[in-house]
Formats: sequence, C-alpha cells, structure tokens
Amino acid sequence: MFVVYVREAHAADSSWPVDYATEQNITEPKSYEERCTVAERLVADGELTIPCLIDEMDNAVNDLYKGHPTRIFLIRKDGKLGVAGGPGPFGLVPSIDATQKWLKEYRQTGIEPQIGTK
Repeated sequence: MFVVYVREAHAADSSWPVDYATEQNITEPKSYEERCTVAERLVADGELTIPCLIDEMDNAVNDLYKGHPTRIFLIRKDGKLGVAGGPGPFGLVPSIDATQKWLKEYRQTGIEPQIGTK
C-alpha cells in the first residue's frame, strides 16, 4: 500500500490553508525537490506511516486519478480498480469503509473482489 503525495491542498499560501501548514510554514512547492521535502517532513513527523510515492510537478498521477483533494483508490494486481473512492472530504470515510470491506473479503477468500465504491 502506498500514499501518492500530490500537490499540497492546504498549503499556508493557498486559499484554504490549514493550521498545520501555517504552523509548519508549508507552502505550495515550486519544484519537485520542494515537493519531496514537504512529503519527507510529513513522514518524519509521524503523520504519514504508509510508504509515500511523490507525483511529479506535472501532476500526472493526480490528473489521472482526480486525486485532489483526497481520494482513496485500491488497485488490484491485474491493474483494475478494487475501490474507487469519492472525493474528499465527504468521500473519505465511505472510501475507508469500502477499502476495509474489500481487504476483509480478500483476506477471507484469497480472491480480489471487484470494484467497491465510487
């Protein structure tokens, strides 16, 4: 399982900053190196405990999956979607529930279920 870190949704210099970004002076990265630094800070702070992949500055992964602001996708071994969550923040909890259900069924049967939610 991986987190893909895409553009910063609530940077201190954004139109919707969050307290954490403001307190930590996390601004919208202007380069890939800056994006990596922000992601590394989240990992180092213990806020992110899942291995992290980092989207390029062209935001190709974000654009492909429409991952911004927050989305959960579970991709099966065959490359098909197992769970396609709705956009956050309102789609986050149903996506987590669908992912947990998918994983439970997979653990019980050893067969990857079909798509879970949209």
